[in-house]
Amino acid sequence: MADNPKKKGRDRELVSEQEHEVAYLMRTAKVTRQKALQAIREAGPNRDNVMAYLQSK
Repeated sequence: MADNPKKKGRDRELVSEQEHEVAYLMRTAKVTRQKALQAIREAGPNRDNVMAYLQSK
């Protein structure tokens, strides 16, 4: 169940700085923890934007 029941849409399209999310990002994009966190902060919470940011670097 979503954290906010009024919010519509899919949670899996978003990425946060939670430990398990950063670990998944590190594993899939093959980057360091620091680069993963920087990508989330620079590109925002959208998973597609974060992956595009990491691929462009």
